[in-house]
Amino acid sequence: MPGTSGLQEDFGLGASYVPRQYSPVWKTSPPGWRDRLDAAIDGMAATELPPIFFVADDIGAEGRAFDALCRIFRRHQVPLAMAVVPAWLSDARRERLFRSAPIDEDLWGWHQHGWRHVSRQESGGKAEFGEDRPLDRQHEDILQGRRKMELIFGPHFVPIFSPPWNRFSAVTLKALRTLGFKGISAAAPLPAGVKVPWGFFNLPISIDLHTRNSGNPTSDLNEILERIGQLQNTADYAGIMIHHQQMTLFAFQFLDHLLYNLKNVLSARFFSFREILNTADGKKAGSGLR
Repeated sequence: MPGTSGLQEDFGLGASYVPRQYSPVWKTSPPGWRDRLDAAIDGMAATELPPIFFVADDIGAEGRAFDALCRIFRRHQVPLAMAVVPAWLSDARRERLFRSAPIDEDLWGWHQHGWRHVSRQESGGKAEFGEDRPLDRQHEDILQGRRKMELIFGPHFVPIFSPPWNRFSAVTLKALRTLGFKGISAAAPLPAGVKVPWGFFNLPISIDLHTRNSGNPTSDLNEILERIGQLQNTADYAGIMIHHQQMTLFAFQFLDHLLYNLKNVLSARFFSFREILNTADGKKAGSGLR
């Protein structure tokens, strides 16, 4: 099957590549995983999938994993939204990022992932833009991040905001609207009682492939395959999140095979964030990159 072998050679990872941190589900490839993924894909063959977008989280430094990720998406010609942490980018890091993902290549959707990716919560789950922070502080940090994004990426900056740890508050949305952002993308639902105003896009994440903490590889893989098989039931858009720093060789193989099947078996429509913003309702035009 094209797109499923020779990753060490094709993508420069090396047979001994191991990330510093990864979920147990991606440690080793279990027997029959390709057949199980194929079965999940085949189960959606009779239905029309919603538009799909992919997001790469925590972008700020180039490395072998980032380079391999870019090669996979370039190989399949599928757009990838890059969630950039502005404070992480130095001039040297920016140059290295652009060697793997050239700024003028249409595949990449450079958008803002918080400001410093530092938790400001005093209690509860980690969040940089959570309930503990007032509007003025959130506004200031988001503005600093946007200014740096515009300086580095210029017209290639896409005004979508991905909050670190997928957590945000109602005042986050207010700050984003004031600062001219056109949408938000996160795995978390909107805060209770909050409605997205017309013209502002809510681009939820349906599947987070790599940040899994159950410690049970079997149940985690079962859940991932089940969620893939349920993409057809997703309203509006289906978002799939990637954390390349936590991807093992098996994780890269799985992603490569998933992209191949979505594109060549299901003829899925892949959207970039810019396409979504430039489309009247976000669902009338699929990516020309498939």
